[in-house]
This record gives sequence, C-alpha cells and structure tokens, in this order.
Amino acid sequence: MNRTSAAVLAALALIPAAQAQVAVLVTDRANDSIWLLTDTNGNGMIDEPGEVRLFFSGANAAGTPATLNPNTIAARADGYVVVGDQDVGFIASLYDANCDGDAQDAGESRVIAGAGNAAGVSFAFPTGAAFDSAGRLHIVNAGNAFGNDVIFRLVDLNADGDMMDAGEITEYVGVPFFGPGNGPYSPQEILFDPEDGLYLRNSSANLHGVFQFHDVNGNGRADDPGESSLFFGAGNLSGITLSAGFAIEISPDFSYGYMHQLATGSADQIIRLENLNDDEDMQDAGEAQVAFSTTEAGFTSVDILALPDSTVLFSDNSGLRIIALRDLDGDGLFLAANERTTWFANTSGLLGAVRNLSLYRPPTCGPTCDGDVNCDGAVNGVDVEIQEQAVGGDLADYCLPDADFNQDGAVNGTDVEAVELVVGGGPCP
Repeated sequence: MNRTSAAVLAALALIPAAQAQVAVLVTDRANDSIWLLTDTNGNGMIDEPGEVRLFFSGANAAGTPATLNPNTIAARADGYVVVGDQDVGFIASLYDANCDGDAQDAGESRVIAGAGNAAGVSFAFPTGAAFDSAGRLHIVNAGNAFGNDVIFRLVDLNADGDMMDAGEITEYVGVPFFGPGNGPYSPQEILFDPEDGLYLRNSSANLHGVFQFHDVNGNGRADDPGESSLFFGAGNLSGITLSAGFAIEISPDFSYGYMHQLATGSADQIIRLENLNDDEDMQDAGEAQVAFSTTEAGFTSVDILALPDSTVLFSDNSGLRIIALRDLDGDGLFLAANERTTWFANTSGLLGAVRNLSLYRPPTCGPTCDGDVNCDGAVNGVDVEIQEQAVGGDLADYCLPDADFNQDGAVNGTDVEAVELVVGGGPCP
C-alpha cells in the first residue's frame, strides 16, 4: 500500500474507469447461495429486484454441492470466481462460461480443492482467498480440529480444472510464521498488492491487526526469515485500539487500505491505513484513522469492498443490507452524515444473509461465447494454436479457467477440434 513503482503503474493501467455497471457478488449462507448485484443503470444503488440475480446455488446443472456456510469469496479479473465453504469443507470455482449472468449451467462450477486432495490438507475453515499478479489462487485455512493455520497456494498444474493432484497445493505461509500446532493466530482475509506483497488480517487477542509477507528469495514461500512483519497492530502511534475483525481492503489506486474491526462499545468500524513515510508499515503517527464508525443497534458488519470509483461498501448482516460510503469532503474519511447511503436494502427479501463481498467483472470471452481462447479480441488460427498448446500443458497464453474447451471432462484433441470448428464459423460446443 502506498507504492509507486512501475509495477503499480502498470497495474493501474489495467483497471477500467469507474464502471456504469458495477457488479458485486454476495454470499448468502441462509439460502446456501451466491448472488450477483449489478448497478445496471449506474445510479449508485441496487434497484430491486431487477438488479439482483441468483449467481450460484445447489440447483446448478453441474451437480456442484451448495455452499452451506461460505466464509470467503474472490473473483479474478477474467470472471473466474472461487468460494470457500466451512460446512462442506471445500473450495469451489464458478465461471459464467455461456455469459448468461450466472454459474448455474453445466460445466460452470466444480470443486477444485477439498477432501481427498493429494496434499492431504484440510479446507474445513477457509477464511480468506486472493489471487496474485500471476492469477494464482491463495487460500487461508484457519486452524481447527482438522488442521492448523496455513495460507496455501493452489495451482492447476495438469490443466484438469482442479487443484487436487500432487504438487498443486503447497504452503505459502505456515509453521515458520504461525508456529506449530493450532497456535495463537486467527487468520482472516488476505489481499495482494501489485508487487505480490501479501497482507493478512489477523483477529486474535494481542495479535489483532494486519501482517505482511513477501517471498523475497523466490522459493515459493513467504515465511522465511525476514519475509514477514507486523504491518499495523499493537503499539501503533496513531492511538488506535485494535480489536476483532475479519476484513481488509485496498483502494483502487493501491495507495491506502482499510481494515474492519468490532471495537469496544459495540462499534462497527473501518480503519483507514496510509503509509505516509514509506517505511513498510502503518505504525507511525497519523497513518491510521477511524474512517467510519457506528454503534447503532442491529448493525453486524462482516465485509468491506472498495469500488473502482472509491466508494466503499460495508455489509450489514443483521440489517440484510449494504451501505455505501463516499468521501464527499475530501478528507479521506466517511464521518459526515451525507457520506453514507444505502447501496442495497434487500427490500425484495431475496437474500437471507448479506456477508462476504467481491467485485465481479463478467468474462469477456468463454468457451460457449466465442473461440477467443487467448482473449486478444479476435477468433482466428492463433486460437487453434493456443488450444493445442493448452492441451499439451502450456497455459501461458490461455485465458479460460481450464483447457477443457468443450467441457466434456477431458483435455484432449477434441478440444482443438472444437476450437477449429468455431474459428471456421461453426457453433460453440
């Protein structure tokens, strides 16, 4: 946060201007569903029920189990979505392959990591998910009776659409940081900055705050000596008293961040963090401020989300709503009365819970939308070559979630034939 390197500038160039149709995914454990809220008319709020759509449920045609207790959700820029469920103990992927606005169709969802994985690890309590700059998935599993606190990296090495095979799930942060056994940490959400710095919101007594990790030696782990440190926590000179909380978020330009907490006095708060002296932490005076706080009855905060236009969403599960916070006076905070509005009121009653949030950008191409498998904007012979490479295991230029273009359950020559047919003007499989 507050980085100005070439990597950051390059990342900024990839972020679209504030979208007229902001789309947000919301987990609903009461209805065992994921919902898609889309501000189609750009009025800064969700008009119901027309802007509310069921994105995923147990009624999906792929036969993927319902999410009974989803604790985390993350969406990649290409429309690939992952959700972690505590009760089922799995990580599932969701992808709107036919571009119809949901992931309910055949081949659009699957379990990518869970019981029986070759690494023998547990996903019984997934609390955080994030993608690094290479699009690799990282999952936090909070310690319980089934396993210890670990941040895992998940990579589909054999292009079969899951991460269940040997070598596909590895520890990114483990015992060297968290300690042996199920120790004193309570890891929650994670996020990456454009330079692949990883930030973790921890929520446990005496360790409340944010920790940062950097894989300095490039060995695929970020818990070697000198690779982890306290980013914001006890002893901060801003005078912020820390308490329990789940969420962290980063601003659209990566210059500052937010942390959620449930403060003394039943205050639901958002803390703004900005590194004023570029010393790799937020512990100095003035680097942390209370950006929003409410003690109103019946407000149970769960997640925060920064939109491309710098609006910050705050989910209230008890009120079954999402409020929007907008800095109208330019002080970086949301303390004025007119800086808070209701973004989603759930007046339609469709959602039974309003918990985790993720910004969603729909796919720009997909196996049943067109044959542009490298997402370069053209459907031609290059796509056939890229599909051939993908079948051979080279996914460097392949932009779809997996190499099974025709979604028949196998990656082979029939996928190449399917792309050739589309390039020749035929229908998508």
